[in-house]
Amino acid sequence: MAILLHNNGYGDHEWHQALSHALPEHNIVRFVDGPLSKAQCAEIEFAVIWDHPVGDLANYPNLQGVLLLGAGTERLDRDSSVPLVPIARLIDPAVLQDMAHYALYWVMDLQRGYLQYRAQQALSQWHRHPSRAVADFQVTVLGLGPVGSAVAQQLQLNGYQVKGWSKSQHHLKGIECFHTTEQLPTALHNTDVLINCLPLNSNTEQFIDAQLLSKLPKGASLISISRANVLSEQALFDCLASAHVQRAILDVFEQEPLSKNAPHWQHPQITVTPHISGATYARTAAILIAADIRKIQRNEQPSYPHQHPAHLVLA
Repeated sequence: MAILLHNNGYGDHEWHQALSHALPEHNIVRFVDGPLSKAQCAEIEFAVIWDHPVGDLANYPNLQGVLLLGAGTERLDRDSSVPLVPIARLIDPAVLQDMAHYALYWVMDLQRGYLQYRAQQALSQWHRHPSRAVADFQVTVLGLGPVGSAVAQQLQLNGYQVKGWSKSQHHLKGIECFHTTEQLPTALHNTDVLINCLPLNSNTEQFIDAQLLSKLPKGASLISISRANVLSEQALFDCLASAHVQRAILDVFEQEPLSKNAPHWQHPQITVTPHISGATYARTAAILIAADIRKIQRNEQPSYPHQHPAHLVLA
């Protein structure tokens, strides 16, 4: 039995070690080591992948399951040749905690105006600015899946007013949740910081557009940590230029790595981080992946199953 490993060059050696330790009964075959022979392809029973080449999964006749090295499914969903096997998303509590802390850090930065103080230090200026109380600072989280729920609960735990909106109904203690298109303006009302945690799919592409941003109060800020194409970058630039949006913290971009001549780098109202809001840790994630592989072998559902769009037609 063999497992195909491909993380598109991101720490493949570390993943190989972690998976070999968690699944000693399996041979871990690295996709980056070169094309697999027909005999090797026949040995592959599971594929542990991220940003995998479209069409390649059809080369493994004995494939039993696909395990993603992340929560997003948009790239896999574009591959109509994916075999009809169980697909598992990776939702690691360690990553959720990282993303919740990332959001908390920047919400605190925006609430207390720390950017101003960093700028003043460069000019040797001593000047205090008024700041809003935590309990009076409103944060709205778009998307209440595992990531959005973790972010919303972390902020609520630290005393912020938190609202959440998602495509489907959710219930989170102490957080006002909305879920219909009609309720979206209410969710955005009085928002100081909007946090994008929406997954990317056909329903959410360019969801945060000029119309949605116009529903925010003038002077609101945006934190984006899900997928870049959920946000219309042009609409954001226009809202920053008009001062309708005060500041944007962006961790995901339409083009990654962000090109050196991209306008984001030098924009005074944008803070860029290189897709690091939630790092995936091979040490903890390999344990979760191993558990899902064993569930699939027992004909059980993985922890976070995903229904491929092409498979819906066949179901």
